[in-house]
Amino acid sequence: MAPMASVLGLGSEFDDFLFAAIGDDLNGMPLSVVSVLARVDLDPWQEAATLAALPAELATQRLTMLLAALPERTLQRTSAASTAVRLIALLPPRTNANTRLAAQRSDAASAAHPRTLLNLILIAIYLILSLGIQIFAARRDLALRTNTVHVSAAPTVPSQTPPATSDK
Repeated sequence: MAPMASVLGLGSEFDDFLFAAIGDDLNGMPLSVVSVLARVDLDPWQEAATLAALPAELATQRLTMLLAALPERTLQRTSAASTAVRLIALLPPRTNANTRLAAQRSDAASAAHPRTLLNLILIAIYLILSLGIQIFAARRDLALRTNTVHVSAAPTVPSQTPPATSDK
């Protein structure tokens, strides 16, 4: 199964945002946006695309809520709001991100169209050939049956046995 990011055509334009360090968890392990989003059961690339499509203020509010909702043991507490502002700034520009996303979807759709058309043409050729072979076989079979009927229906000549004569 293809990852969600490749299905949606999302790519490296979100890398700066997704792989930005947020801080350390209580065990000292560094956390990035991608790991935090995965911990709250969100697809990181989908969430990045959603945030990039929102106005900066709404994107900051949403990311602040996500960061604030993390369990206490996940992240050493820093200001969720200031972290969100810093991270949202790493997203690609809103108009360019939306334009690129639409262009990528359009490119993917147009690339799939010729392949679909080719598949339909090949299926049509296969069906036409199959039908032609069946018609040819049916006509040949009919011709063979007709010849057999003519041979077996040949007129029979009555036997020429002389009539019995009586000498009386």
